[in-house]
Amino acid sequence: MRYPGKHIRIGIVDNDALVLGALQYVVHTYLPQSEVIWKETDGNRAVSLCSAPATTPDALIVDASLEGMTGSEVCRRIRTNDTEIVLVGVTSFILDRFHDAMMDSGAQCLLPKDRPQDICQAVMALCECRIPNDARFSTESADEAHRRLSEEQQVNPVRVVMLSPREEEVMTWIDLGKSSSWIAKRLNTSESTIKTYAQRIYTKLGVRTQVEAIIAWRNRRGE
Repeated sequence: MRYPGKHIRIGIVDNDALVLGALQYVVHTYLPQSEVIWKETDGNRAVSLCSAPATTPDALIVDASLEGMTGSEVCRRIRTNDTEIVLVGVTSFILDRFHDAMMDSGAQCLLPKDRPQDICQAVMALCECRIPNDARFSTESADEAHRRLSEEQQVNPVRVVMLSPREEEVMTWIDLGKSSSWIAKRLNTSESTIKTYAQRIYTKLGVRTQVEAIIAWRNRRGE
């Protein structure tokens, strides 16, 4: 186990810079033995930092609704290659929206952002290999998730790489019922660009309509 029992090295990835600062403050308040070694708004960058020995954290706090790459994809890419990093998912949305996708991708829990003490307690418990008896936590160990995801990648590598990070994000919002105009505003782009992304997604998923895309997307994620 990477955590030495003295202090916890923590990485945080969230699409909101203000939230990053707030989470860092919360971590320092509730986990004085910890150290936030980096903060990122970009999921790809977070995955890279988790892969480099000098910047690998003991625990990663992951926003479920990142821009550029979904939180579940961040967890999937990390857990497929690593059995030791604790993955704590957080969201400001209703937990049910992201829970299954995050658990399927190797996150060990998904917690609301407005319960900062719960987040810190989860980091500590999981770093100490304790799994709380709580429905918000996965019953699957990091080792078990790693084996499952590694096997899935070998059997069906397309599942992992089929959509680009931006397409993953657009499809996540489509699945949540958001309109093209809403997604465009969220991603600071034009509605026509979002519609272009949607058409690319439909082509890759082998479907023609939004409803078919949502069904294929959920099936692809094992939901």
